Amino acid sequence: MLSSSRALWRIVVVAVVAFAFVLVAAPDASAAKKKKAKAAPTAKAAAAKAAEPAKTAEPVKAAEPVKTVEAAKPAAAKVDVSDLWNAECKKCHGADGKGKPPKTEDMSAAAWQKRFTDAQIRKTIAEGFERDKDGATQKMKGFKDFTPAQLDGLVSQVRGFAK
Repeated sequence: MLSSSRALWRIVVVAVVAFAFVLVAAPDASAAKKKKAKAAPTAKAAAAKAAEPAKTAEPVKAAEPVKTVEAAKPAAAKVDVSDLWNAECKKCHGADGKGKPPKTEDMSAAAWQKRFTDAQIRKTIAEGFERDKDGATQKMKGFKDFTPAQLDGLVSQVRGFAK
């Protein structure tokens, strides 16, 4: 008798699991039937579609380039600008960046180093400038032909003058 009651319980458990599966799977099965019904066109729909004039395909647009966020610039290869400094800069700024006041400022002074950013120094080297300061005209021609690597090297040179 004990073995028949176990068998009965097994049958009940299997029946409950099967019933639960039917309940869970039934909505999915009906959804699949609906999708099939929508996917299979009727004879009328197929005839109507065949009677429509052919549509020309729209031209494919070129993909836009991916915009990336620039990470910190990798360290540029150092360019030896000592010859460039000696040929173009030394005559006004001196070998040590102290310059010839009042026409040129002392670039080795901590106050001067703090006052100008690398970008400002780079722009001044490339574009030049002209201004009046303390009754003296300060003027520097721009060096538009310098390469980006040369400009970066000169900025490093100027930063190296810091006291």
